[in-house]
Amino acid sequence: MPFNFIIIARDVSIVFALVVASSFAAAQILQAMDEEVTPLVIGLSNIFWGTVGFTISGCLARVQRFKHLFMVALGLWLLSSVNVVMGLTHLPVWAVGFLLILVMMGMGGGLSYLFVKSPQEAEPPAVEQVSPPGEGSEQGKG
Repeated sequence: MPFNFIIIARDVSIVFALVVASSFAAAQILQAMDEEVTPLVIGLSNIFWGTVGFTISGCLARVQRFKHLFMVALGLWLLSSVNVVMGLTHLPVWAVGFLLILVMMGMGGGLSYLFVKSPQEAEPPAVEQVSPPGEGSEQGKG
């Protein structure tokens, strides 16, 4: 089954939007409390909301779930290269960041199975047992 790049772009957008919004919100909340915005807080927020985004993506992609999530992870990583272009992160840090994205993908993909079963795992419909003629009927008794 070929990949639908529109669906992959949709899911990359979901994960990216959650990560960016959560980073912005965390920074604003910390600044409002006169606390220092640290990379640890932003990183933990990114991991949590990135995992939530991959969970949503996994629930939306019922077939070939981890192949789809890997393509989403790759797209998210490539999109995050904007941070290198803008000078917000260094190239080696961005390159190793793919491992963190894969961890989020694995956790989110695994969690998605708690919410939505893939079609291969769904229970087959119950089949009514039909007994052959003459068995268990009154016809054979005399």
